[in-house]
Amino acid sequence: MRPGVLILGLIMALIPTLADAHNCKCRNRGVMFELGQTSCLKVDGGSYLARCEMKLNVSSWTKVQDGCPVTERAQQQTTHVN
Repeated sequence: MRPGVLILGLIMALIPTLADAHNCKCRNRGVMFELGQTSCLKVDGGSYLARCEMKLNVSSWTKVQDGCPVTERAQQQTTHVN
């Protein structure tokens, strides 16, 4: 068998796999997130900000920072409750 034909066959076999990698998403509380998007993950009573990324051909959450950003409006509401 010619080496060029073998290489071409391998490339053709990998194309669907590479195309599927771009369709990967992460899920958080039933909501789907695209690669690169961030979300607040709540785990074991705590929370942290995470980004949807690819790791070893699998979509996964990567911790960005402890805690989650709070909007200014939410902060105002909690201060008025007291």
